[in-house]
Amino acid sequence: MQVQLETYGNWQVIRVSGQIDSKTVGELRDFIDTELKPSQPVALELTDVPFMSSAGLRTLLTLQRKTQDMGVDLVLIGVADDIADTMKVTGFFEFFTVYETLQAIPGA
Repeated sequence: MQVQLETYGNWQVIRVSGQIDSKTVGELRDFIDTELKPSQPVALELTDVPFMSSAGLRTLLTLQRKTQDMGVDLVLIGVADDIADTMKVTGFFEFFTVYETLQAIPGA
């Protein structure tokens, strides 16, 4: 798994590629804990994530709580159909705003 921080308009974009599972989720958590700027909204770009385990889903909820505590918006970008289906079945999907692309974010 690879994680990069980019900027798109006023958004900080966490671009993830590869699987998010119990072996890789620690790297994503560490990245979120050390790299996020508290004053900018966050877009988690998941277009290149083909699989996410329950550990990854828990990390999404942790990120959602963290951005809520920071007072900034969080959106998910490019969620694969299989991941979206799992999020819907588990009830996680309702906690997130999801867009197909970065360009679809209003005002970005």
